[in-house]
Amino acid sequence: MNGDRTRGRRAFVCLSHSPLMTLPDRREAGKRHLAATEEARRFLADFAPDVVVMFAPDHMNLLNRIRPPFTGVLSGRTLEEFDIPEFELTVSPAARTLYAELVTRDVDLAVGEDVTIDHGMGLSLLDLFEEPAAVPLVPIIVNAIGFPLFPMSRSAAVGQRIGEVLAAEPGRIAFVGTGGLSHNPPFPAPEPGVQRLGPDERAEAIRTAPRYIDPEWDRALLTGMERGDRQALGSLQQEDLDRRGGGANEIRTWAAAWAAAGCPPASFTSYEPVEPWITGMGVAFGTTTG
Repeated sequence: MNGDRTRGRRAFVCLSHSPLMTLPDRREAGKRHLAATEEARRFLADFAPDVVVMFAPDHMNLLNRIRPPFTGVLSGRTLEEFDIPEFELTVSPAARTLYAELVTRDVDLAVGEDVTIDHGMGLSLLDLFEEPAAVPLVPIIVNAIGFPLFPMSRSAAVGQRIGEVLAAEPGRIAFVGTGGLSHNPPFPAPEPGVQRLGPDERAEAIRTAPRYIDPEWDRALLTGMERGDRQALGSLQQEDLDRRGGGANEIRTWAAAWAAAGCPPASFTSYEPVEPWITGMGVAFGTTTG
């Protein structure tokens, strides 16, 4: 597969993440998800992308004061947290071209230089790539936690626009979305002026979080992706997400990545509800030709 450098070849990978999976007392959970993540890792290694466009949420670190819906990163590094080391991102030259073109196509994109990204992107880089610091990235941070949240349809539309802009780009491009599925992490509701929970509130939020995991809803989303149903993610309403916890808002990253690839049917999906990680953990990937 590595030898077929077909022009316009595209792939997508969408996967859940949870920083709790890095904690020593919770690492033994989620065996099925870890195996599926290894499948996604091998898939990307075989696909050998020239560029990886990664859509990831922020957890009120980069977007703690100003929160545009989409922020393109031109230079930055990972935040050292959990088991994630600090390392510089290798931002592809394609990022600058893409960001400049997007603002001419009615996408209100913010751009960040010398920024720090948290585990929303850092954890999945470690999970998916042998040398995460060397990945030729186009990093795009999606606001999925802070007020105000934009509609899911907007995420799919922006992803589609990104795919259109990159359609003429030679080589292989992988679009990655990381976050979701159903889960309720210890963050307050997206309201103005509130950014963190106190220690007692945080402990209570983690204790009650498993009740938000909704395997039926999560599996239905993956089934829609297997069918190549464009409405499976892009037509979700905010009330659908609210019932599955604040972390379900991160599915915006999946919607953008899948739409950027053209919403091809997923050739692989996996799902496991993992209570110790307080998250419904999913993986989906596939390819398309442009």
